Amino acid sequence: MTPHESVQPLLALSAAGLLEADQERAVRQHVRECAVCAAALAELGELGAAIGGLPAPEPSDALVARTQACLAAEVAAATGQRRNALLAVGLALFAWATAWATWAIWRVLTEAAAAVLAIDPSGVFAWLVLTGLTALMAAPTAAALAAVRRRKEGNCL
Repeated sequence: MTPHESVQPLLALSAAGLLEADQERAVRQHVRECAVCAAALAELGELGAAIGGLPAPEPSDALVARTQACLAAEVAAATGQRRNALLAVGLALFAWATAWATWAIWRVLTEAAAAVLAIDPSGVFAWLVLTGLTALMAAPTAAALAAVRRRKEGNCL
């Protein structure tokens, strides 16, 4: 690819001032040597100035309302994600505290039940573990399902 061919696609970007410094230097150097590219750059610059001088159309009320609704939905989604993260941390802490409390209660119950009633409390412990695990799995699952539903409802596309 010749320098002329490599500079031609960059002329419009140069006229708009969107090139990086090294690319801009290469374009300016080539334009000093090539009259065809210099004329094209000048024409693109004039076209850009003419377009820049045109009045910008006012957005329609429907577009403004839809954009505001989308922004509100994005803010709500971000707030919901923060709330879900805090909920997950809170549930993890609750699960940890519940596990320690269950272990402590189990120790007290087994020692007291074995001493006083002479029963085997393993069935009670199994029930406590099973219901505790079910509750600990249900809360994050419900939060995830609610987040998916909110995400589908808040889609702005």
